[in-house]
Amino acid sequence: MKFELYKGKHFFIWGGGHGIGLALVKELLARFPEAKVFSSYRDEQRSKELIDLSYSLKDRLEIFRIDPVNESELFDLAVDLKSLHMEIDLFINCIGLLHNEEFQPEKSLRSVSMDQFMETFKVNSVVTALIAKHFERLLPSKTPSAFIVLSARVGSIGDNKMGGWYSYRASKAALNMILQNIAVEFKRKRLQCLVAPIHPGTTKTDLSAPFIENTKYRLHEAEESAFNILNQIDNRSIEETGSFLSWDGENIAW
Repeated sequence: MKFELYKGKHFFIWGGGHGIGLALVKELLARFPEAKVFSSYRDEQRSKELIDLSYSLKDRLEIFRIDPVNESELFDLAVDLKSLHMEIDLFINCIGLLHNEEFQPEKSLRSVSMDQFMETFKVNSVVTALIAKHFERLLPSKTPSAFIVLSARVGSIGDNKMGGWYSYRASKAALNMILQNIAVEFKRKRLQCLVAPIHPGTTKTDLSAPFIENTKYRLHEAEESAFNILNQIDNRSIEETGSFLSWDGENIAW
């Protein structure tokens, strides 16, 4: 059995205010004019394009301003959507933290701090578990679905030859384990759900901007990454749930 995007009626993009999340919202709207897209955002200033799009496509795009680390807000939104008696065929979580005004990726142990580790794990790891906890009830019980999260190759323990970026790497490795657990639990519950972390490739976003000037990796525009992500999950067998996927079709070592 395969997850086929064209059969989906409702898609939900977490963190659709900018970057890859916004590009995914736009790509889904363009590909599937009969489907409805839901999206969350947190920062109104950084999400103006999404907000404007929701005004112009109010029948096809519904957005929610929500703090994803506030579990009560996740619970309330899940209850509200469940009351509409609909199912969500695809969730993609694009929420992530690499740096902010206070923190930069740690190049060595000298830079490691409790505050940075806790904040990074909260956003990059725990949020996904909470989304699965509260929104599992919206997954279809009789048809294939997908629960996808943007991870990163740097979260692969087997692929780590450079070191550094302690909290980010560790949080993405933890995210991958969380998704493996979710995949096992959903399968046990007989949900036909493709659960997978996916590496979108090095993409030109606010998250990566300070670090891509001298990168050896191929650079992607957000729109290209969105296209690649959807193509990797479309028509993928549900039996591949729990795989660590890359934008180019490679299975990444854990």
